[in-house]
Amino acid sequence: MTPNFRCGMWMAFPVFVALLFCSCGSISKDRTIAEQATVQFHSQLDAGQYNSVYDAADPKLHDMTTEADLAKLLGAVHRKLGTVRQSTLLNWRADWHTGQGTTLTLTYTTTFSAGSGTEEFAWHIDNNRALLYGYHINSADLIEK
Repeated sequence: MTPNFRCGMWMAFPVFVALLFCSCGSISKDRTIAEQATVQFHSQLDAGQYNSVYDAADPKLHDMTTEADLAKLLGAVHRKLGTVRQSTLLNWRADWHTGQGTTLTLTYTTTFSAGSGTEEFAWHIDNNRALLYGYHINSADLIEK
């Protein structure tokens, strides 16, 4: 290595550290936004406001499913499992896509009034708003009822 290269590396290091700290703060904020959106989703699920969930979702979710199909899924979850009693975050993941922003995937274990399941939410963060990009639930109780 040449001395100029080593000097350049040391000069770039503080910039890298600063970017790292800035992105960590942003991810923390985005995670909080996504967690709050999950609470709102559960409130809308409990109230039967499935159309509101769809209306506020990311346009890409609209490309993947119809409002009627999402309402049918959420209606079955609500009818068979009941209202949300407790939801605990198991893990989360952040993905960055060039030109598309941040997508946060949060996985919860959720206890409903008539069963339980593992829920996975994909939230697209856009201008400090979480837009639902995907919802999946694994529940033996949902299938058996």
